[in-house]
Amino acid sequence: MRFRQKLIDFLNSYPKVTIGLPELERAFQGVEIDYKSFAEVVLEQEHEGSLTAVKAHGRNGKRPSLAYQYRIHKRMLQGDHMRELHQWSARLHPALNLDAYYRLSQEVWRADLPYIEQVDAYLKRGQLPTREAPAPERSYELVRDEKWITEQGGQALLERLGVWEQLKVVPVSDPLMLAANPSVRFDSRTHLHLIVENKTTFQGLLPVLPQLPFSTLIYGCGRKIVGNFGMLRLQYPVQDAEHELYYFGDLDPEGILIWYDLQAKFEVKPALPYYRACLERVPSKGKLNHRWSEAALQAFTAHFDAGESEQIIAMLQDGCYIPQETLRSEELIQIGREAVWNRNGSHSN
Repeated sequence: MRFRQKLIDFLNSYPKVTIGLPELERAFQGVEIDYKSFAEVVLEQEHEGSLTAVKAHGRNGKRPSLAYQYRIHKRMLQGDHMRELHQWSARLHPALNLDAYYRLSQEVWRADLPYIEQVDAYLKRGQLPTREAPAPERSYELVRDEKWITEQGGQALLERLGVWEQLKVVPVSDPLMLAANPSVRFDSRTHLHLIVENKTTFQGLLPVLPQLPFSTLIYGCGRKIVGNFGMLRLQYPVQDAEHELYYFGDLDPEGILIWYDLQAKFEVKPALPYYRACLERVPSKGKLNHRWSEAALQAFTAHFDAGESEQIIAMLQDGCYIPQETLRSEELIQIGREAVWNRNGSHSN
């Protein structure tokens, strides 16, 4: 069985439609196999029709006799692969779905199969997990390798099998850099969270956080926040409450794109009181090399009134930007205190 599959895998990956006997022998390179076993596995494919002898080249005259050249019929080989997938589907745990492998190459199936068997064994030992677990922990439970999910394609394999969500894997993210407001009660019905793109703004607001309406102040560290913001529910596990999320970054293409990617995943609103204060300042030249996203710009400016929207677009098209550092610490504090924050990010003084 092992020799048969090795030959089938080799033939499926072979780039030509005909193959000579020396090339066929290469299918078993590095494997101990005598001529009789080699001939039997080749003749098996010949009898099944996936290999047909090219008669003009003759046969080698040995026993058993093999043709010097064969024509490969990959459709017949695929049929064998389909039968194998059907057989595996019948024996695997019902939660495992092999549909994706009918569209993928046999090489992918061969590489995945040892891990599929281990996932199958894990599922058959008990029920699907009822609690979440960090990726390294779940990875070790599944295949005895803590890095398999995050570094060796394990997540993609579990998604192919249709069990990624069911296995309740918590992706490993860097912890959020946040400060909790000690004056906010955890049993409050509403919690406001302010994310700021840059360290200067974070440090400007941090000393007076107890005087501000935000339950947490979060340092976004540029684009890093998009990948690790999901940690908020673990680091600030306040249940049965409404959480309002605001973002304040640079008024430039990259800052707007960070907000856009963040809001797509977590419904984060622009911190309009801070952005509107920035619009009162003189823009700076530069930022011409930043990525530009029309979709992000359109979604961002939709939160502003028509005049403000036009001002932002014109400024960016002129190659200008406004960094959030344009607001001094005392201004950041005053706006945070005096603005009336709500789900639309609007404010009044």
